[in-house]
Amino acid sequence: MAKSEWAGISDAKAAKRLGELLSVTFDAEPIGELGGSQGALALAGDDAWVALHLERKHNHPVENVLQYWRWLERSRRRLVLVHAIEPNAPRRQGPRADLTEWVGAMMERVIPGRFAYCRLELGSKAEGAQLEAARAAVLALRKPMAPRSLLAGD
Repeated sequence: MAKSEWAGISDAKAAKRLGELLSVTFDAEPIGELGGSQGALALAGDDAWVALHLERKHNHPVENVLQYWRWLERSRRRLVLVHAIEPNAPRRQGPRADLTEWVGAMMERVIPGRFAYCRLELGSKAEGAQLEAARAAVLALRKPMAPRSLLAGD
C-alpha cells in the first residue's frame, strides 16, 4: 500500500486493512487491559493473539512496546505485536526507532516462544518485507507452542 493510502486513515480502517493483509480479524477496539492503547487485538489460536499497535506520533515508541511485556507476564498468552508506524509519524528512523527494535528483540529472547515483535513502517520501502515477516510470525503463532524442558541440553 502506498504512503498516501495509509496517511491519516482512522484506527478502525487501518485495523481492517492490516487484518486483511495478515489474515486475522482485529476487533478495532482499544485494548482495555493496556489502558486503552491505540490498537486492536485478534485471536489467532488457543491463548494466542495478534496485537496491532498503531503508532501515530512516535514520541514514546519504546514505552508502547514495553507495555505488552507486563501484559504477557500476567498470563500464559502468546502474542505477535505488529507495531505499525504511520507514514507521517515524526522520527520513524533514528535512536528511538533503534531502541524500540532492540526492546522488541530483547522481549523475544526473554519470553521465548510467547512473543514476536514485528515493526511495520507503513508506506515505506521496507513495508513489503516487514509485512511478510509479520505474516510469518502470525502463521507460527497459529501452531501449538513446543513444550520446553527445564533440563540443560533437552
